[in-house]
Amino acid sequence: MTVRRIATCLALVIIAGVGMVAAQATATAPPAVMSAFKQAYPNATILHVSRERRDGKIVYELETRDGAMRRDLIYDLEGHTLEIEEILPADSVPAAVRAGLERDLKGATILGAERVMRADTVLYEVQARKAGRTQILTYDPEGTRKE
Repeated sequence: MTVRRIATCLALVIIAGVGMVAAQATATAPPAVMSAFKQAYPNATILHVSRERRDGKIVYELETRDGAMRRDLIYDLEGHTLEIEEILPADSVPAAVRAGLERDLKGATILGAERVMRADTVLYEVQARKAGRTQILTYDPEGTRKE
């Protein structure tokens, strides 16, 4: 084979492989889920899609990135958003939540946090470390601890 033929074959294999990866990434969630996602987050990129079971029903979790924002989204089969988890840097945790953590775990260091939105509920899941022990504590926006 000539170098040109080898290069052509290699290019075709690469192009075919890229097409297969793109098809798998978009084919793993139903069209209603993909449509809802694209409408709500037109500039976001899907990093991973997983099919899960919650409360006996099939849902899809999309791990995404939209600029600097990392977001996990849970959709039902019809494309309705059930839950949104936004990953927050430690310095973006609201003051009331920080105060609640200081009250409950005095002197702890915040390692990271997520803002979790379900229906009309917003919660903050804070990962904190104190004395070498890491814990995840959950708070409402007013800084009240939730179990």
